[in-house]
Amino acid sequence: MPDTPPAMRDVVATPYGSWDVVREGSELAILAVGTMVEPSLAAADALAIDGFDVTVVNCRFLKPHDSTVLAAVLARHRHVLVVEEGTVVNGFGAYMSSVIAQLDPGVRVSAHGVPDRIVYAASRKRQLAMTGLDAEGIASKVRAMHASEALAG
Repeated sequence: MPDTPPAMRDVVATPYGSWDVVREGSELAILAVGTMVEPSLAAADALAIDGFDVTVVNCRFLKPHDSTVLAAVLARHRHVLVVEEGTVVNGFGAYMSSVIAQLDPGVRVSAHGVPDRIVYAASRKRQLAMTGLDAEGIASKVRAMHASEALAG
């Protein structure tokens, strides 16, 4: 993020309703929302060291979602992790679970966000770590998804 914002004439318009694939992978796709894009990319880097090949998508619009990018993600991935700094109850992850279930019921979707419980007062950094919404927590969630799939298969 720049220290000084660029002049408006230098800012390229973002197409309405579009998502951006910021990292291509083949094993699992992370649909990241807003502030969760950077820690998701950091998690993907950490996971790459362990041999995981993770896609990260910047879901910069929630509604409407980018049906073209979502279709491409579903064509290449059987596992999707939705990461948001919002509640898992009726949040974007729940919405995407419903959408993906209609498009391809064979894709396993997991929502990862703020749990439906009290999150005690702390710095934002500490709260993100407590809820697993930092790079380490996101990577742990991906590893857990992989392990549960390996045990099921």
